[in-house]
Amino acid sequence: MAQASAGIGIKPLVSLRQHPRLAVCAVILTFLAALPMVWIKGQSFYEAESVIQIAPRYMKTLKDDNELDFQSNSQYRQFVQQQSNTIQRYDILRDGIRLANQNHQIQASSPTNTNQLQLDYAIGGSKITQAPAQPQKTSLWQRPNESERHAVERLRNLLQVSAVSDTYMVRIGLSGKNKAELAPIINGVVSVYLERVRDEQVFGKDERIAQLQKRQDLLLTQIDEKAERRNTIAGDLGIATFSEEAGNPYDKAIERLREALADAKIKRFSAAANEKAFLTHGDTDPGVRSILESVSVDPGLNSLKASLNNRRATLVSGMAGLTPQHPGYQQNKIELAEIDAEIRQQTEKITSEVRRNLQSRFSTASTQSAQLEADLQRELTEQEKSRGHFATLFKEAQNLSADVTQIRKELDAIQERLNFFAAETSALGFVRLVSAAMTPETPLGVGKTKLLLMAIIASLAAGLLLPIVYDLMDRRIHTPNDVVSGFGFPPVGWLIHAKDNDSQLFRTDQLRRLASALIREQDRTQLRVFGFTALQPQGGTSTTVFDLQKTFADMGLPAIAVEANAFSRDPRFANAPHHDLANGIPSALNLDTAQLYLSGNDRHIHAIDRLGETLTHLAHTYRFVLVDLPPLLVSGDAELALRSTPAVIAIVEAEAQGRGEVARAARVLQSIDPASIGVIVNQVRPLDGGGYVNDLMDEFISGQKKQQAGIASQITSTMKILLQTALHLPRDLQHQISALLRSKS
Repeated sequence: MAQASAGIGIKPLVSLRQHPRLAVCAVILTFLAALPMVWIKGQSFYEAESVIQIAPRYMKTLKDDNELDFQSNSQYRQFVQQQSNTIQRYDILRDGIRLANQNHQIQASSPTNTNQLQLDYAIGGSKITQAPAQPQKTSLWQRPNESERHAVERLRNLLQVSAVSDTYMVRIGLSGKNKAELAPIINGVVSVYLERVRDEQVFGKDERIAQLQKRQDLLLTQIDEKAERRNTIAGDLGIATFSEEAGNPYDKAIERLREALADAKIKRFSAAANEKAFLTHGDTDPGVRSILESVSVDPGLNSLKASLNNRRATLVSGMAGLTPQHPGYQQNKIELAEIDAEIRQQTEKITSEVRRNLQSRFSTASTQSAQLEADLQRELTEQEKSRGHFATLFKEAQNLSADVTQIRKELDAIQERLNFFAAETSALGFVRLVSAAMTPETPLGVGKTKLLLMAIIASLAAGLLLPIVYDLMDRRIHTPNDVVSGFGFPPVGWLIHAKDNDSQLFRTDQLRRLASALIREQDRTQLRVFGFTALQPQGGTSTTVFDLQKTFADMGLPAIAVEANAFSRDPRFANAPHHDLANGIPSALNLDTAQLYLSGNDRHIHAIDRLGETLTHLAHTYRFVLVDLPPLLVSGDAELALRSTPAVIAIVEAEAQGRGEVARAARVLQSIDPASIGVIVNQVRPLDGGGYVNDLMDEFISGQKKQQAGIASQITSTMKILLQTALHLPRDLQHQISALLRSKS
């Protein structure tokens, strides 16, 4: 078996020789495509930028607010992205252009340091007079006859806003040819952005303040209404406070009336009992001074008794020693009787007076207690009649007081929130300016010369890489080694693509090598019948069988070529003897031609089941029976015919079959399981400008060992091929276009 050529793989020079047109076209198309970019991007430009800081924490004035706090780093990153998009908002860009135009007009009317003016209005942009609604006639950014919206959209496409990695900074950059307009435009946009973000950093501030103020006005109105109603109730009830802790004073008054009424009843009962007991028994109870005691302690009576007792003592002493019949004794006795009568009379008089006085006191007390009870009962009855109305009004007043208290708490919360908006909306917040844009002085850009060189390098790289990529992505069979992965064994031989006399001579020698491989296989297996089948139509089966039969004949070995390929007949077998398998075994053959044509109909051989006995019969006469079979992957007769050929040779056409087709053919042959399987790689094309096949063919033609070409020689030959292809490319394209037009016509 001939030594197999190496696969292409990643070999730049080989790929360039294989596909010179592809390389030349890639170079030309890439260079033509890069020319506009060289013209556009090669022009010098200026660039200005401003830097702002977006802090991860809200820079407060007085107090924090939870809604202005980031809970995680991802939320902060989302906020930075949102602010980067906000800078490119239409209204901010529009007002930034207007502000830049306004300051341009100020600078034109009052010349000053340009950078200082840009820095001043970038830092304190909110202090600058509001830009007019319409742009100035001489616009700094807007071109003549360009609408404001188009100018804003153009600025949005050119403005570069990006976060500086590993920092809290955001860069706002702008590049262009006119260096005078870059810094004012950036500073105008940044100034408007800083002012807007300070106003909008508390989301919906204006709407929220309006809603809070509206709610505040409503609550104040409710307080006035409820307070007025409570004052009316206070006037009606005659009380000033409606404390929940103090309770209802009307209930307390009724309770006191009930207690007083109970006391009055007890006093009336006591007075009535005392009066009744006095009238019944004529004296007071033990707890009160008795009549006798009152009489005994009467000072007038006691004084009278004292004087009369002195007289009595005198009279008694004068009667001492006198007999009852003595006139003095009688006189004294009468006077003593008068003294006793006087004392008794005065005592009874005082007793009567005390009795009358006590009786009057008991009666008065009873009358007073009865009157007090009646008055209290009447007052309680009247109070209880108006108790429900009083309690309703008092409860309403208490509810009003509670409502007013609750409303005042809500008012305090609203006022606190309004105070927060007033204090914190003027705070630095999250965003502040780090550096304003300055007018650039040094132009930037690669330059047309460098870009042209880069375009040339890119074109050459495309011309080099595209053929390599094409070969790497090409799944077709190119070399004998490519079939090893599909069949699992190396091919028995390979045949070069004959395009001239030298390659034809080399192909003839390869046929002898192939014949030698079949002889060795016959010596090993004693097989004489070899079936040749291609994978697809026009795979070179008939040519291989025809040429191999002539090679065996030249070598003096009897061999016959049997045309059993009804799918695609070869005209070189037209003069061979015809035989129909249905007629049995052929009796005689023309040994001069050593060819046999099996008859068939509609791409099928007649009585193909009898092919085996015919081939066996031929094997008795010929040492090699070479059978031309239909394509394996297309015709059904191929699998039927392979049953009659113990040795099968699959012919794989280089640069025509893919690796998947080879693997499929290998599976089909394995399912048929013949006695012997071999593979021939046909039409192996020698690489243009050199390569192993070319070297091998040159050594065969010259009969001398070819010196290995150096890298410089290989490059030179490759460049010659590419140059010739480039020179002939217009003519080839013209011919292809003419052929295409002729085909359409």
